[in-house]
Parts: sequence; C-alpha cells; structure tokens
Amino acid sequence: MTISQRPPTDGQTDQAGTTDAGTEKQKPGNPFQRSFPIHPSILSQATRLASRTTTKVDDLALCALQDPILVLELLKLANGTFFSAGRPPLTTASGAILRLGEDELLKVLTTLNERPNFTEPAVSQMFEKHRSRSRRAGILARMLAEVVAKVLSEDCHTAGLFSFTGELLATAHLGQTYVKLCETNSPAAVLCRLAQDHRFDVEPMGLSYLQKHGIPESLLFAIRRDGKPKSPDRAPMKPICFAAVEMVDAFDHNKWEKLAPGKQLAPKSALRFLRLTESQYTRLYERASEYLFQDKLQQERLSMDALGQTAVKDKDEDFDFIIQAADTEPAVDSGSGLEDDLLSLLDPAPTPPTSASPSTSSGTSIDPRTLSDSYSIRADSPSKTAPRVERTLPLVAPPPLRTPAGNTFVSNVTEELDKAATSEELLRSILSILTDSGPFEKTALIVVSKDRKNAVVVAARGPNISCGQILTLSDPLSPLAQCFSKVQSFGNKSGEESPWGSKAFALSPVDADHETPVALYADCGTQGSLTFEARRIFRAVVDILNQKLPTIPGGIPVEV
Repeated sequence: MTISQRPPTDGQTDQAGTTDAGTEKQKPGNPFQRSFPIHPSILSQATRLASRTTTKVDDLALCALQDPILVLELLKLANGTFFSAGRPPLTTASGAILRLGEDELLKVLTTLNERPNFTEPAVSQMFEKHRSRSRRAGILARMLAEVVAKVLSEDCHTAGLFSFTGELLATAHLGQTYVKLCETNSPAAVLCRLAQDHRFDVEPMGLSYLQKHGIPESLLFAIRRDGKPKSPDRAPMKPICFAAVEMVDAFDHNKWEKLAPGKQLAPKSALRFLRLTESQYTRLYERASEYLFQDKLQQERLSMDALGQTAVKDKDEDFDFIIQAADTEPAVDSGSGLEDDLLSLLDPAPTPPTSASPSTSSGTSIDPRTLSDSYSIRADSPSKTAPRVERTLPLVAPPPLRTPAGNTFVSNVTEELDKAATSEELLRSILSILTDSGPFEKTALIVVSKDRKNAVVVAARGPNISCGQILTLSDPLSPLAQCFSKVQSFGNKSGEESPWGSKAFALSPVDADHETPVALYADCGTQGSLTFEARRIFRAVVDILNQKLPTIPGGIPVEV
C-alpha cells in the first residue's frame, strides 16, 4: 500500500457523535454510544501487516474480516464525511483500506489498541461468543455467494459479519443482566424478555447501531427481515445472509445434521430460496462442515491455551485457510498444511471408550438365506467375467492434495488400481491400503438391504470390526440408508451416523456391480479426529474407485 492521505484532526467526530478511533467516554444510558473492543490477536496481526510496505490490500482485508468490529470501524471512518467527499459509500473492507490510506490506517489501528476490554469475564465471554457467530456467518455467506452470486461474494461476507450486531450491542449495553438472561432462558425467551423488560429489541437495535455508524443500506437490507434491495442484482444477498445465519445457529445448537443432504429442510428455511442443485448443496454442506469443525477445534485449542493447558506457538498466520474454506475449488498449496496443523494442535482430553452401537450386532455366522433374500448375496452366483462398460478414456486424476505425503499415498492407490484384475481384488486392496498405510483405523465394505432397513459388513479391516455384522438402520434418512456421502471430522460425542460410534468417519457409495447399494466406510477410531488431508484422501480414493469399478469384471468381495 502506497496511498497516504491527511488524517482528520484530533477529536473530529463521526455521524454517531463519537470520536473516529472510538476512545470516547461511553454514555451509560445510550446504547448507540457504545464502542466495542477489537479482538486483540486480530488487531495485533492487522497492525503488523499494515506496517509492512509489501503487504497487499487483499491480505490486510482478509485479516480485518476476521473481526466484525474492526470492519465496522474501518467502514465507519471510510464512509465519514472527510474521506468520502461525496463519493458512494463503501461496502467492503478492501475498499475501506484503500480509501483510508496507509498512514491513517496505522493511526486508527494504534488508537483502537487503546480501547478497553470488558472487565467482567462472563460479559467478555458472551461478547466473544457473538463475535464468533458473526465471523462464521460472514465466512458462510461468502461460501454460499461463491456458488449463488459470485460477484457479490465480498459484499455478502461483509453483510454476514454484521448479522449478530444486536446481540453484541445487548452484551455491551446490558452486561451481566444480559448474561444472566442467556443462562436461564432459551434464545427465543431471551429476545422476548429483552423487548418486554428492557425495551431492547435486538434486531432493530443492531440495525440502528450499524446505520448510525455509517454502514450503508446496500448492506443492511441483506440482514433486515423487511429489507428490499435498491437494485435487482443485489437481491440474492438477503437469502444468502439469512441462510448463513441459519447454518451457524444449526451448528451451535447441535442440529447440524438436520441440514445434511437428503434431509427435508424446514418450510421457512432460507436455504430453500437459494435453489441449489443436489450436487451444489452436497458440496456446500461438506465445505461448511470442514470450516465449522475446523474453527471449533481452533477455538477449543485457544481456550485451552488461555487456561495454561497447552503451549501454542505464536504463528504469523495470514488467515488464508479461512477464505480457502469459502472457495468452491480452493487453490492447491502443498506446502501450507495449516488446516492439519490446527487439528494437530488440539489434543482432546481422553474419554471412556465408546462401545459398539446398540443397533449393531456382530457375528460371522449368518443364514445364507438372509444374505440371499435381503442383500442379494448368493454363494452360488456365477463370477462376472465381463466389465459393465468398455473403457474408452483414461482415468481422470484427482486434484493434487496439499501435502507431498497425501499425493504419494494417492499415487500408490492408483498403482494398486491398475494392478487389479477384478473388482473383488480391487476393493480388498483399497480396504487394506486405507488402514495399513493410510490415515484410517478401520475400514469396511457395507451392503445395504433391499428395504433400506438393515446393512451387512461383507469385508472389513482394522480393530473392533468384523465381517458379518448386521447394522439396523433405524433412521431411514441416515447417510447409510440413503447411501449418500457423509464425512464428519470431529465431535464432542459418539457419531450417531457411524455404526461404530466414531466421532470422526467418512462414508461414500461405491459404484459396485451389485443389486443393492454398497458403501465404503472408514474412521479414525472412537477418539481420533479426521484431518482435512484424510478427508481429501478419502474423496480422491472414492473418485478413482468409481471410475475404475465399471471397467473391470467382478462383483463385491464377501468375507462373511
């Protein structure tokens, strides 16, 4: 950045009557005079980046977008009378940084560093909770916009950041009163009590706060329930931002699986208005899962560090991993490994081992008639000597992974695929490779029954799993019953979708020549977490497998 402009004189005020840097004395009776503290680590990183002459504006904006309060302050100042000079209001962090210039930006960041934080731990904790919700809503809004309206992705990110401004304002203005309400009431009851007892209507108050601090209506309409865009091309912003909030709330209230592909969305779900195709929605759900679970792991790691339980190295992070999660097809960076670093930094506290799921019965002695009638598995079936299709094109290589080890593993898998003469041989090799030299503890080939009420393990590798296990599918919409892809990286409790109660597992249908659905399953045990490189490895293996299986003869291996 080389732009430099004359800063306003000391004590100059903005539209809200507060000083530009937010160092005024707050008026206890007026919530609109409240100034919020900036997240210390984000502010420190932004200051370091701004002080470097080689820093790109996009990199600095990327850092600022991790804190809605910092973006609010930048837009407030950039849209003020001195800097706007009659020009259209700005809606993005990068635009605000360019308009302010390097010198003024450094001055603002330095002054914001003097802004005091909350003195009461409970209030500070509640504020950080809503700051996190705002940050994640911004990321998810950008993620959705990349598919629905890519040209609006940066504006959607900014608008999504301000989705929970009312809650931030309630925390700062009411303090312990608000905290106690949240501790003893449901979210809906909290909103009702605030409106009745304190005359504080969260959503309108948040919107008014943003408006008084210079945020233009071209952003506010997207988070206003009755908001309407001034131009039709910005209309998609509203359902995108409301869908992002819906996803954050579902994740935080342990209802994430209700948004899974194949599940029926609520009639008033904002996700319905996006009109995504099945493949688009599945991809978005998986990428959102990656980001949300990764962020959860990082926040837990930081909480442990704050308690003195872990030692975390102070990295000069550039926050690329957050925006990469929003890209439909992220750029390959084989040398980064930052996503995996975040996962490995968290060492979950040991918990008692999880027993087998109550819906699972084990054993290797099964009535052949049951296998024949329910799963179309017959011992006397003639071997299939001809492939289903003739290969006319070479296999399409999967996208390169992020680490050399991951790419090497996929190359080894491809070599094994080329050696296999039958699909039975191929599937057995895949099961062994994923456990012997891959990142998984156990793998299984599972056949779903004709009525989708049961499944049987026909081949397996790893501990605490055996061929012949019958799995009762009590939920007809479960990933296994529907035989659609499902990946879970981390969980606080046993995974309900995993037949063996694993917190981290991957499941995907395979294109095997069989009358009923066949799925490939892999997990990292009951305690481990699934790294994002492991997720990519699993997807790459399944992609190659489903290209190869129709071109070679054979069926499925049955090791019962």
